Amino acid sequence: MVFVGIAALVFLLDWYVKKKAEANLKEDTVREVAGDRILLRRLHNPGVAFGFLGKQPKAALCGTAAVIGGLIIQFVRELKNGGSRITKVGYALLIGGGLNNLADRKQKGYVTDYFSFNVKWQKFSNLVFNLSDMFIFLGGLLVCAGKIRKKK
Repeated sequence: MVFVGIAALVFLLDWYVKKKAEANLKEDTVREVAGDRILLRRLHNPGVAFGFLGKQPKAALCGTAAVIGGLIIQFVRELKNGGSRITKVGYALLIGGGLNNLADRKQKGYVTDYFSFNVKWQKFSNLVFNLSDMFIFLGGLLVCAGKIRKKK
């Protein structure tokens, strides 16, 4: 049950932050925080990562739902078969973040992104993320690490 709670916490945390970002950030405004290392800006992304499928929001919605469905199936298998903690945490982060972005996409037709990193590499600085994206990335790393560790 702890791992399902982690997924729920991830979902609720980003839901709350997105709500605040929608209320307090204008789309054409950039705010610098953390000594200008992080840029707060609101962006509506109708696609998936890096704007892929942005012109096909229904494909983005269906594809995301299918991927999350597969992740949930695998997560349940890990829970039943005594998978490693690191793998279960990874799936919880993937599912919580993925479901949050999916809910955004289903309700609004886009995902709200709200921060980027101010770095010298301009292409990376132009990418805008949300907390769910960070949890999805971290969850993917943890699942991979858990699977590699299991094989050794």
